[in-house]
Amino acid sequence: MLTEIAVENVALIEEATLELAPGLNAVTGETGAGKTLLATALQMLLGGRARAESVRAGARKATIEGTFVLPDGMAERILHETLGDLAEEVDVVDEEILLRRTLTEEGRSRCFVGGVTVPVKALASLGERLVSYHGQREQARLVDPAEQLGILDDFLDEEAHEAKSSLGELWSRVEKDRRELAELKGSAEARTREVEFLRYQVAELEEAGYSAAEYADLVRERDRLRNVTDLLAGASSATTALSGEESGAVDAVARAESELDRAARHDEGLSGLLNRIRGLSAELEDVVYELRAYLDELEADPNRLETVEDRLQALRALERKYGEDVERYLAEARARLARMENFEEETAELEGRIREGEAKLEELGNILSTGRHRAAEELSGKVQANLSDLNLGRTTFRAELVEGSLGPGGKERVEFVIQPNPGEPELPVRRYASGGELSRIMLAIRLSQERIEPGATYVFDEVDAGIGGETATAVGAKLRELGERNQVLTITHLPQIASEAKAHVVVAKAASDGRTLTSIQKVEGEERRRELARMLSGRIDDASLAHARELLTSER
Repeated sequence: MLTEIAVENVALIEEATLELAPGLNAVTGETGAGKTLLATALQMLLGGRARAESVRAGARKATIEGTFVLPDGMAERILHETLGDLAEEVDVVDEEILLRRTLTEEGRSRCFVGGVTVPVKALASLGERLVSYHGQREQARLVDPAEQLGILDDFLDEEAHEAKSSLGELWSRVEKDRRELAELKGSAEARTREVEFLRYQVAELEEAGYSAAEYADLVRERDRLRNVTDLLAGASSATTALSGEESGAVDAVARAESELDRAARHDEGLSGLLNRIRGLSAELEDVVYELRAYLDELEADPNRLETVEDRLQALRALERKYGEDVERYLAEARARLARMENFEEETAELEGRIREGEAKLEELGNILSTGRHRAAEELSGKVQANLSDLNLGRTTFRAELVEGSLGPGGKERVEFVIQPNPGEPELPVRRYASGGELSRIMLAIRLSQERIEPGATYVFDEVDAGIGGETATAVGAKLRELGERNQVLTITHLPQIASEAKAHVVVAKAASDGRTLTSIQKVEGEERRRELARMLSGRIDDASLAHARELLTSER
């Protein structure tokens, strides 16, 4: 449930804070006052599209904050399901979730959940769980076959729901096997050419004996052979510096050891240093030994250098031909060749897997079809009952299943069909033009859906367009009924609907210091009666006030 929304510098709203109540909340105001700005701000808060022009002129940044309170135990679960690892950073107190979004005049947007920065996609995913938004644009979604099938599948029983999930996963695996089989069953001539080519590549690579380790060793050896003169000079100088007869480090350390040994006889505190210098002396002698061995082995060998250069050139040629990872290419070529040479065996295995998979797909498809037929009857019955309550009792609704070929989503598609009046032809909802009746049909369908997240908020943005009179009263009653199950926020121009609300908010537009600003204010008592009177007749007089009083006293 949305308990509070605060809006700052969004379009004509300079600053407004709105507290919402459980049940049905109505937002009203004169045409052009900016009623939909509140819905726009809410959509932005929930991850909707944010445009730079939404920032109030003259302001540097727009901010929207919303506080949601969910039933016990739900907040952490929903956060983990929508935010993943980021949910660990969000502190939840008393099942309360705080959302915030900022938008700069340059169009840069930042999203926060409980003070933690999150991607806009994660915010949108969370928003879908917190708010179910319905407006004129959502009516267009209602005619989308995929949306209709999704609504129908909300009514699947557990067995059919599991079959649908398994069907999609198995379909992907079978399709992969089908592609592999088709690839294997390419023309015999092409397969023969590929086998011969693979054999040639494997033979060439095996004969060349390419090794990344060998390549690295050869590079080091080539560098040593190319610089043998410098290496000889450097190693000789180092050896002389260490073992020279008069000034060598070995002799100097030896003399230091001898002197320290004599001194240590008079002071045991020098024994530690004496041991260290002895170790240093041994290490220096070892280094000199290895340098002399290195000099004995180091010699200029033009023939060896040429051999190394030739081998490196050959290895580089293989890399240019097969890519930098030649050894991986060889392994893959061997595997590919083995598959092609074992064509009949692998083909038979794939064909067996495909037959088995197709049989299972057919079984799952039948389970799903049976479940969808039951779901269609349940959905049709519930929508029909809601249509009667919405003053469309003469309109017949039916979720019609159209059989087709088996696919990853099942065998059938669904078509929502209505008959406006007895004796008239049935029409698909997508071909139905009456905006007012389409709004009620959409409302009847949404009211029938039972798998909306507990604690979620419904938002209806002028879903009452094109209706009035008794129909408006009926729609108001159904929205109030929905409010007994979930919180509802409706933006309406009909007093019959607004009078059913537990909380009533008025949006007004006024000029201030040469600027036009929109304000949002909760109204109660006499202020609410005056707003309903204005909605009833366009003016506030004794007659309209009396009518408004009747509407409020008739609340149930």
